[in-house]
Amino acid sequence: MKMRAFTMLFTCVSLLTLTACSPGSSTESSSTEETSVSTETKKSTETTESTKSSETTESSATATSMPDQFSLMIEAAQSQIPTLMEQMGDEYSDISITEGENHTIVYTYTTAVDPGYAVDMEALKPVLAKGLKPVINQAKLIADDVKIQVIYLRPDKTEIGNVIITQEDTNNIDSETPEQ
Repeated sequence: MKMRAFTMLFTCVSLLTLTACSPGSSTESSSTEETSVSTETKKSTETTESTKSSETTESSATATSMPDQFSLMIEAAQSQIPTLMEQMGDEYSDISITEGENHTIVYTYTTAVDPGYAVDMEALKPVLAKGLKPVINQAKLIADDVKIQVIYLRPDKTEIGNVIITQEDTNNIDSETPEQ
């Protein structure tokens, strides 16, 4: 039973790391948006409008780009789900990656077979935080307050475990590591 819990944890951390490092990251869309903002700025500068209109156009484009980039990052992660499902074999019947509230990335894993026990997510939180640190570090380039929620469900969709990992949790990993 402990081995199955460890396998589930290891699998989750591996999947999250693979998803964060996927080649379809939002960096490409970021440069496209910057080009678009640059083009808009040039157009407004070329017109006889005042500098204020140029600044307004630029600031409104920047304000809308952050949520768009976060959504694109979620889409990029979702594009990796078929590969993840293939790698997991029969362990999970479903894996979903969705956008939660307030810059939360929600990973939901539905097990193929009921493990028969509940998972102590608070005990696993430090391990998950250590494994998710690269994901959070990459995502906070887009959203300063990014969080990751990991939910494990049984086949009947009842919850096995649910935890939210924050930047504070990943920062605490560094401070808890014993110095050698």
